[in-house]
Amino acid sequence: MILPRRCPVCGGERLEAPLVLPGLQIVRCRACGHRVAIHEQEGETRDGRGPADYHAGYDRTFLESLRATRVRQAGLLISHLRRHLHDVSAVIDYGAGLGWFLRACRAAGIAPVAGVEISEIAVKDLEAEGIEAHLLPTEASGPEALGHVSFRPRVITFLDVIEHFTPDRLLERLRETVQACGDRLELVVVKVPVPGLLYAGANTLSRLGVTGPLRQLYQASTRPPHFNYFSARSAEILLEAAGLSLVERVGDRDFEADGFGGRIGVAGGLAAKAARLEGAALAVAVSLSRRFDSSFLFARPASIRPV
Repeated sequence: MILPRRCPVCGGERLEAPLVLPGLQIVRCRACGHRVAIHEQEGETRDGRGPADYHAGYDRTFLESLRATRVRQAGLLISHLRRHLHDVSAVIDYGAGLGWFLRACRAAGIAPVAGVEISEIAVKDLEAEGIEAHLLPTEASGPEALGHVSFRPRVITFLDVIEHFTPDRLLERLRETVQACGDRLELVVVKVPVPGLLYAGANTLSRLGVTGPLRQLYQASTRPPHFNYFSARSAEILLEAAGLSLVERVGDRDFEADGFGGRIGVAGGLAAKAARLEGAALAVAVSLSRRFDSSFLFARPASIRPV
């Protein structure tokens, strides 16, 4: 593992000593608060022929818990999109995952929509439901798949995506993909993980020798893992460097109280009941403290003024 000499977002050299976990090191920039994860191993491969489709490895309990959160967030996102655009249309979801946001858009009457993804499973599932979808050639792809979409976007979303970009290509990939959208683009939405209350608890546990929760937040030993954790400052710096102007920031707890057990790997029994109680208490604490663990960032190309 090679530690960075500079912050990939602000370029600062004032980096804290790394937090060392099994198979993972985390370095924080003192200037902008951005965190970079250096992973020893980035997950399994498929028969030596390349990366396994990450959607094939989801645990069912985890997936259901994740679905509940993403569906709720899709409704939140659509309501905010409509505050910024009089008539929401022509939406591309870059890194569409299992398509929960695109399905919500279609149910809300938003059209056309399309998704691009590195997962063949996700692309085939979306196509089977009549939603336009295109495969990204590799995990390191930038704007290549956008050229196959049947329309030019007014909105492009990166939901739980750019944290998976390697630090050396983080800014370049975001900037190139936004620029490839063309002059019809009016709004860019980026959702990123931020170190909120859940992160603080996991970080404290890691310093006491319990490293599992923090490794899970960085998706260690999976492919692709999280390479970046953003601060409010580092996210804004990144958007500005990519030619974007931030117009709104919306925090979210990024979990459901009832499904908290599924998100932390607790499937049933007394442990699951305890996890639900813990999730309910944590949800209240997040609401009161406003220390969210994810952030939706709404931005416009710098040449476009807010309506």
